[in-house]
Amino acid sequence: MKHFAVSLPDFVWVIEACCSLLQLPYQRELILQQFAAPHDNASVTAALAELGITAQSRKLKTTKLGRESFPLLVWLKDDAELHPALILRAEADKVLLVQPGDKEPRAVPLSELAERSHGTYLRLTTQVQNGTDPDGDILRVQGRRFGFSWFVPELLKHKKLWQEILLASLVIQLLALATPLFTQTIIDKVIVNRTQSTLVVVLIGMMVFVVFTTVLSWLRQYLVLHTGNRVDAVLGSAVFERLFKLPPLYFQHRPTGVISARLHGVETIREFIASTAVTLILDFPFLLIFVAIMLYYSVALSAIVLGVMLVIAMASFVVAPLFQKRLQEQFQMGARNQAFVTEYVGGMETVKSLQLEPQLASRYRGYLATYLTSGFATKQLANTYNSFAQMMEQIMNLLILGVGAWMVMHNADFTIGMLVAFQMFASRVSQPMLRLVGLWQQFQQASLSVDRLGDLMNAPIEPYTLSPKRLQSGHGAIELDNLAFRYSDKLPFLYQNLSAKLNAGQTIAIMGPSGSGKSTLAKMLQGFYQPTEGRIRIDGVDIANLSANELRSHFGVVPQETTLFSGTILDNLQMANPQASFEQIVTACKMAEVNSTIESLPDGYQTEIGERGAGLSGGQRQRIAIARALLKRPKILVFDEATSALDAPTAEQFAKTINALRGKVTMLFITHGLPRGLKVDVLYQLTANGLDQVSLSGDPSRDSSKASA
Repeated sequence: MKHFAVSLPDFVWVIEACCSLLQLPYQRELILQQFAAPHDNASVTAALAELGITAQSRKLKTTKLGRESFPLLVWLKDDAELHPALILRAEADKVLLVQPGDKEPRAVPLSELAERSHGTYLRLTTQVQNGTDPDGDILRVQGRRFGFSWFVPELLKHKKLWQEILLASLVIQLLALATPLFTQTIIDKVIVNRTQSTLVVVLIGMMVFVVFTTVLSWLRQYLVLHTGNRVDAVLGSAVFERLFKLPPLYFQHRPTGVISARLHGVETIREFIASTAVTLILDFPFLLIFVAIMLYYSVALSAIVLGVMLVIAMASFVVAPLFQKRLQEQFQMGARNQAFVTEYVGGMETVKSLQLEPQLASRYRGYLATYLTSGFATKQLANTYNSFAQMMEQIMNLLILGVGAWMVMHNADFTIGMLVAFQMFASRVSQPMLRLVGLWQQFQQASLSVDRLGDLMNAPIEPYTLSPKRLQSGHGAIELDNLAFRYSDKLPFLYQNLSAKLNAGQTIAIMGPSGSGKSTLAKMLQGFYQPTEGRIRIDGVDIANLSANELRSHFGVVPQETTLFSGTILDNLQMANPQASFEQIVTACKMAEVNSTIESLPDGYQTEIGERGAGLSGGQRQRIAIARALLKRPKILVFDEATSALDAPTAEQFAKTINALRGKVTMLFITHGLPRGLKVDVLYQLTANGLDQVSLSGDPSRDSSKASA
């Protein structure tokens, strides 16, 4: 099915209508967060699948609609645009359907349906999903493990194309028989009898065969590339989507450069699929035809060819594990180099301030030398193998020439033309075998890339859902029940017996010395870390039973390290709430005391910023991050050292803005010092033994001193 754009109202209508008809729970905000605009028909199908609805595409045949199970989703043309409709029932000459804006179903003649239809429809059925939480809510669909077997279902989706490719391969191989036979005819018949007219006919016939074979080969390769691109699109999307569903701990345990190197494996797999490897694999079974003809010509000469091919095959099996080991070493060295460069480029200001350039350059030269040595060893092994295979082919040709010449001289039934034809047949067998040598090396590289991607694709993902049932009510009450945490079993507890009840709508401040675990607590609230002991409840619900997206949809967080992304300031703000109007964005920026700063820029909200907010000061980045958190309209706002980069007057003005939100949203300040003018309801001091409540005096500076004491 071809892709076409779907408007936001149509996208929402399809989801809501299908869930209502099939009696499935859903939440519009989570769906739009998971599937951001722009939308197309593919994103509609993907959203339905996430909700547990299988959408099977079928060619629309109005005469067979009565046999279908309903509802059916169709796309109807209206003013050159396609809009959705749900068919609820089909009769002999009409269907009962509903479209966006209809208050009740209406009848449409089958003739009109056929004329306006896109040509296909989707059969909608509910599917049973794996991975449920203790209370039965659907959290995750378990995907199949990633390996070479992962590609089989994707390839089988294009059965018709593969049938055409196989048919083209068969015809090409059959046509390839013509050239040796024509050559034999010219030598044994035309030249001996000096029949010039026959020579012209044979040459014309050979020319026709050559042109036809060329066109057919081009068409076959086009179909292979077309199919490979489809599979590649699925692979690229699957890897990217999987990457963002992995838990934060996955990224903490692996350097960014190593992850980037593994993602580069997609390119290696793409090159393998798009190369001539596929056509070579398809041609290989047809070599049996040539072997049978060679045996018909001469068993002795065929034994020479098959013997040499057997030697090359045995050499391949011997070299394969060595080549795999070399590739593993080369990948590890390359990943280490990429991780090294990524880490220090990201901290370039620190590198410059500490004048680390000479020692880093020296270390990189050492890493580079190790990588180049590893790469040279890999290429040298491949070079040795290729040279050996080519030598064996030349030996085969010499043996065929020598034995064949002896047979011509001593056997009247074996002619010179047959010898030449046999050599051409042998070449048709040996050349794919030698190409297979190169293909084997590409396969080893692709196999390594599949294994490396498997680390990412097979890693457990965070639970998520589009149909939450728990936190739709509630106002953001937080309960910490005997919480304990440590980073690993080998490290001491960061804190234990941490208990507190934070009421909805309160403004709470948690203070403590550096390294006491304040930021870690904020991350545990969002599910980035799991408590070693104890439980965290939001509105009475244990967050261990919540999907990641449902839990985080109720949080707005301004982290200690503010991260903005390349693009415009407006783009960065809209990330928190893509459906927010410009007026809502401006209001959030005014609350964060950054609107006037943005409007003073030459391009205002359309000002382009660099990676991590390059081009803005630390204070500006932090205030934009605060506006972004406010724009999300969460139940719980977490400020993790959110005013650390603000000057005193701006922090005081921001405190007044926050005071206006008291009672409307739960606010948690994790800080080493309260900004002047901030009114908090509860102040806690975080220690290794838990949370100690500090009595409030009304003076933030005095309260901060008491909590820090």
